[in-house]
Amino acid sequence: MKHIAWCLLLLCQCALGQIPKEEELNTITGNPYLFKEWNDGVVRFTSGRTMNQFKLKFDCLKNSLLLQFQGNAFATESKVQEFVMYPKKKDSLLFRRGFPATEKTTDQTYFHVLIQGKVSLLRLIARNIIEEKQLVSVNGRVDRRLEEIEQYYMLQNNQMILLPANSKDLPEVFGDKKEAIAQFIAAKQLRMHDATDFVEVVNKYNELLKE
Repeated sequence: MKHIAWCLLLLCQCALGQIPKEEELNTITGNPYLFKEWNDGVVRFTSGRTMNQFKLKFDCLKNSLLLQFQGNAFATESKVQEFVMYPKKKDSLLFRRGFPATEKTTDQTYFHVLIQGKVSLLRLIARNIIEEKQLVSVNGRVDRRLEEIEQYYMLQNNQMILLPANSKDLPEVFGDKKEAIAQFIAAKQLRMHDATDFVEVVNKYNELLKE
């Protein structure tokens, strides 16, 4: 309990007031969270300390981890290195930050780690706010909704490579292995519509690099 109190004090100093108010969320349609419910999980701090006493929720809109302890919820900032979520009836998910920055992300951005190897596969799960003006509006009101966004990055030689979201352009990022990857995609009839397709391709690429 002493360790929990220490972590709560440290995190609250970093993140007090970070959780959006419910009335703010109600002005936007859509779910900003990866899962609406709180889930069990493990949090690993930059100090190396690991704790599993918190309930976790991931805010995809703010790319922020929320923690719950004894009914109290708060957001975290720089003191968490990675966390694992254990959603009910689903596989666990590992999120980590500290990767090289890209045009749209920083080294503080959390990525879902799908593959860890010579070449790693990272999934960015985000939300965009889409504004839609109505033809007939009241007091200039603009309807806003959340759009789900997923992007996949390949981490190779400490470089982040954004993977195209279609099977035609994807092989080009694999250099001298592009023909073999193109044949693999065609043989498997992969459409690159979800994470499992990207996992198959990057696993194949890692196999080719060993040859």
